[in-house]
Amino acid sequence: MKILLLLLSRLLTPLGQAIHFLKTALRAWAPRQAPVLVPIPIQARPRTRQLTRRHGGQGD
Repeated sequence: MKILLLLLSRLLTPLGQAIHFLKTALRAWAPRQAPVLVPIPIQARPRTRQLTRRHGGQGD
């Protein structure tokens, strides 16, 4: 039983490494898509004129 597990691990380890190498090679080969920048419209609230200042008259 131990011999069977040893043989399986010795067969599967190189196979897993080959799959990992293939994945990294394909990632490097595939063209990367550039990120798309989409403008988001933001509506500005109309400003009202403030007659009183928040810190008016301090330090005069």
